[in-house]
Amino acid sequence: MKTKLLLPLLGALSCLAAPALAQTDDTPSSRPGAVAPYRTSLGFRTTWGGPSGVNTELRLKHFIRPQSALELQVGQWHYQGAYQASLHYLWQPQLLTSSRLRPYAGLGIGAVGGTRDRFNEKQDMEVGAVLLGSVGIEYTFPRLPLAISLDYRFTAIGLNTNNFEYFGHSRMNTLGVGLKYTFGR
Repeated sequence: MKTKLLLPLLGALSCLAAPALAQTDDTPSSRPGAVAPYRTSLGFRTTWGGPSGVNTELRLKHFIRPQSALELQVGQWHYQGAYQASLHYLWQPQLLTSSRLRPYAGLGIGAVGGTRDRFNEKQDMEVGAVLLGSVGIEYTFPRLPLAISLDYRFTAIGLNTNNFEYFGHSRMNTLGVGLKYTFGR
């Protein structure tokens, strides 16, 4: 009985709340013009899970166009203590419904180096090349110079990287959360 009353009540409430929610600052104008949410940001990204545990890396992002950015990523990579540096081209479109919440996708090239092989045995420093892809979503706070992001980075091609399969995916594929300090608007 209660559920029969609850469903129509929630439906009516959502119909009444829709006009009030539509009158926020993020309503689209008749001529949408994309604007970068900030000019440059500096922050970190933390990944977790699997045998790699928790890894942190530094990120520097700079918008070269209102919807395009270059991002430099430097940090530790997967469980063997390897290190990576990569440069990504990111396409970050502005949504019609919000200027602060923006999805992004991109490609990058990078170098991975380590002193241990896939069996965790010491070896001479070995450097490999990688082609990376990333997809994610970023939220920029309206009054604070901060942005948070959630993204998935995957390896498209890895040369000389000890990138062996682990339960159907590469150990270099990571899900991460980032926090950035933003400069300029």
